[in-house]
Amino acid sequence: MNKRWTFLFLCAVIVTLCMITILNKPNEKDFEKWLQEEYMIDCNEDCSIIEMESVSGDITERIKYADVSGTYSPGLFTLQISRQYKSLNDPKQMINIKVIGFNGRFYPLQSKDEW
Repeated sequence: MNKRWTFLFLCAVIVTLCMITILNKPNEKDFEKWLQEEYMIDCNEDCSIIEMESVSGDITERIKYADVSGTYSPGLFTLQISRQYKSLNDPKQMINIKVIGFNGRFYPLQSKDEW
């Protein structure tokens, strides 16, 4: 009887942790807020256009980027977003943003230096 209660307790703990993780899965609004807080990137309501500061020497300018392509992969526990942006000022300049969201947080799959 003791093994049965231990098994049921472990099953209950696993189900509870799964439910918490599913309920804490981030969404696109969380992605927008994360971009602003982590990298000071402003984005419109669907993040199809982002705006960030570019510093070169003593000159600071705001550059707008438009969404060229991207993927949005919602899973049961995670949210994976991969987007490619092209500069509206210089079409040769591209930025790739790849992140995975898990348990209410986003984790970059590449460093900002690789952008």
